Amino acid sequence: MPMYSLMFLAFALAQLGLFIWLLGIYRRSRAPGALVLLVPQFFLIWDNLRVAAGIVIGFGDLLYALSWPAFWAHWLSGCWLIITCGSILRLANFELAARKWVMGGFCVVTTALVLHDLPLFWTKDIYPVCEFDLIRYSGTVTEANRCSATQVLVPSDGPPIAPIVTCFVTIIVGAVLWLRRGLPWLTLGGIAMLLTVAIPVLNRHRLDNLGEVFIHGGAILTLWQLTRAGDQRVR
Repeated sequence: MPMYSLMFLAFALAQLGLFIWLLGIYRRSRAPGALVLLVPQFFLIWDNLRVAAGIVIGFGDLLYALSWPAFWAHWLSGCWLIITCGSILRLANFELAARKWVMGGFCVVTTALVLHDLPLFWTKDIYPVCEFDLIRYSGTVTEANRCSATQVLVPSDGPPIAPIVTCFVTIIVGAVLWLRRGLPWLTLGGIAMLLTVAIPVLNRHRLDNLGEVFIHGGAILTLWQLTRAGDQRVR
């Protein structure tokens, strides 16, 4: 049984469910934070599907081409959740968040992280890797995932700054919401994401993609609670 490929298919279906939910929230509320999150949410579906489909497609031009949009979207829009966090504070009627310079700060941090990753568009390449039953392309090749003993190892470029900053911003904003509005979902989602990346046994078994389900799920659940009709927290 291709257990890990099926696991990534399950992740894709979970992200699809979150995307449909998010789209419904935006159509009903026109909340800017929901609109911003639609693009990265769509490409989380794409990312999980291209990994799940690798065992069927196999290495080659098609899988290589399908893999690139996932990397581009990660570098360009992966940190847009930071802007959504600022928008969520506004939805929760925090007076400080209503000031333009505060929301501008969330946008400046996001822009800085995008600019930090921008050179990857023309300096980074992706390589075939074999991990468990997964057939995919990755930006790094290690002893644990190379497809043959002769395949050249490709080290990582260092800590992923944008995802780390995004995770901590989500946790901090979520802590404020939890203390002041009783909404724990952003913090819990951010912590889950952090644990799946930081704990070796979880990261080694590719559960960081499950962490993405939790962190985006936490943001979407918070948006839903703050925008649903009659929610007293929005007033």
